[in-house]
Amino acid sequence: MTKAEKIRKIQGILELKDSRGDLYVDLLKTMGDLKTNYGDYMITEPIDCDEELERISGADYELCTALLTMLLREDHFSNGSFERRFADGQVLPVLVRMKDVLSAGV
Repeated sequence: MTKAEKIRKIQGILELKDSRGDLYVDLLKTMGDLKTNYGDYMITEPIDCDEELERISGADYELCTALLTMLLREDHFSNGSFERRFADGQVLPVLVRMKDVLSAGV
């Protein structure tokens, strides 16, 4: 998938403003960016999602996909956490950063 195609897919999800985690899983899978090894990108152990999310502003595309995967995995272990983080404004900034990084390289 090209950068332009990824940007369009990310923009579509941003416009939905939907907190259903399955949309984000599907997005990452469709783009080939679901990180099964997301822990390799993290700097905290055990993983501290709040601290990891502080890295968004300087994150490259790969770290962003790992952060989004991390949030989705957190929800797997703590049902409802993705929706709570979405409501707290912690999910969409990851997508915005993904789009911005891709756009800078187009």
